[in-house]
Amino acid sequence: MARTGVARESLQGWYKSPQRHPEQAEVSVAVYKEWIPNTNFEDASNWDKNRTPSETDIAMFDSNKMVSVYVGSTHVLTGAHLPLDGEFILAPGAGFAAFDGASDPSSDSDHNIHFLNADRYSWYDPSLWHTDLEDSDHLFSVDAERIPCRQDDVIFPPETSFRVDLGAGGRTISLHSISILGQKFNTDQELAAYLASSTGKLQFHGAGSLRLAPDPCEDPSGCECGNDEVVAWICASVLQTSGGRCPKPACQGALKPVGQCCEICGAVLFLNYTQAFDLHQYKQRLLQTFLDLPQASGVRMAMSKVRWAPTLRGSGHMARRRRQAETMTQIQLVLTDDGAGPEAGRAAIDVAQTILIDVAEQGAAFGVLWGDVEFSGSSGSTAGQTGTSLTSGLVTGMAIALVLGLMVLLGGLLLLHRTGRVRLWPLPIPTLWQRSEPASDRGNQSFDNPIFGNPAPPSVLDPDLAVKVVSEEASSPTSTTRTSGSCFPNPLFETDI
Repeated sequence: MARTGVARESLQGWYKSPQRHPEQAEVSVAVYKEWIPNTNFEDASNWDKNRTPSETDIAMFDSNKMVSVYVGSTHVLTGAHLPLDGEFILAPGAGFAAFDGASDPSSDSDHNIHFLNADRYSWYDPSLWHTDLEDSDHLFSVDAERIPCRQDDVIFPPETSFRVDLGAGGRTISLHSISILGQKFNTDQELAAYLASSTGKLQFHGAGSLRLAPDPCEDPSGCECGNDEVVAWICASVLQTSGGRCPKPACQGALKPVGQCCEICGAVLFLNYTQAFDLHQYKQRLLQTFLDLPQASGVRMAMSKVRWAPTLRGSGHMARRRRQAETMTQIQLVLTDDGAGPEAGRAAIDVAQTILIDVAEQGAAFGVLWGDVEFSGSSGSTAGQTGTSLTSGLVTGMAIALVLGLMVLLGGLLLLHRTGRVRLWPLPIPTLWQRSEPASDRGNQSFDNPIFGNPAPPSVLDPDLAVKVVSEEASSPTSTTRTSGSCFPNPLFETDI
């Protein structure tokens, strides 16, 4: 029989989630991420026959694998092959009954039940973590933020055993805090001492390491997750669980948000914010004002601060925004829904459009300056491919509407003038060919309107012709002396120059 590790008689206490203590509610808003898989003896998923060993079974542990196994009750077995390096953590009153010496455990392979390889669980597999955001029907996290971020609190539940691969790249994983078997670690010294113990070495393996950053995120606008460097590892785990490739989205023109491994149907918004922006407050506003409505049923939202990355389609104004903000952080708002077929993403798009209107009307009150958005859909969709800045778009639309209104007004006046319903009087603007009259003759200010048949004056481009015409008029016996002190043709209505 193989050697076993030390059997512990009890745990070090129950883990108390900070969410359960009202007196801790004023502490900075933190995200709790809990490790899901375990290596418990009673968990049927840890055995190749998908059941717990019975009294007629021989429990088979791979002798070359290191493992820590939590045992919660007493078990009677025909036999067991134990690992060369491992341990059983026994709950109070738990254990194993003596084997029946009359039978040879190795003689009946039909009764062999094998404990599955515990090394298969990776820290970077998003499907192995549960976040408190998932407790809401309207919230989710993009793939890169489903594993612990540097400001998160990590929980390995009490009364469980586990084994997790920290990765082969030697990366240091930063956390705010970590709780293992009911014991919460807040300093690097405490955690390092635990990881160096025999139990710590059995629970955590790989070239990676853990480090605690006690300072929480104190920025009201939120903090970046910090997993940008390991997105490739995260996506490799995601694709491994889906057969090596992303599932085909139900919509055309699907979107790929920052931190998401596969495309989605719906909408992605980037919000530019000021120092007055509060991420938690604005998230609650969106939930209560938009996502809790009956028409938003099935719509889910992911909201976080991300480093600007031009992963969305689009051009024009949105592209200029990106070039200006390549080194800035933005608030990414991802909206998707559970729609299928042609309706996939449609409900999420409707909610996104409503949020954009609210950004234009109320965004400044919450510290939101403008929002860029892109919708999934076909290339011809009006909700489709190019992002828009709603604030600047409204200003541009108002300016265009004003110009069009002036053009319609002027056109209407001109039409009424041509039909004789409105008479447009020309302004007395002096011209180059106006003749000066003595000041004493200015009592009569009448003038000839060229619209009603007076001939147009000679072209000012031919001064000689103008002089010749004036001379002929003066010498003509039929010419009539004008008594008007202000007589000139109006060039605005001149038709023959």
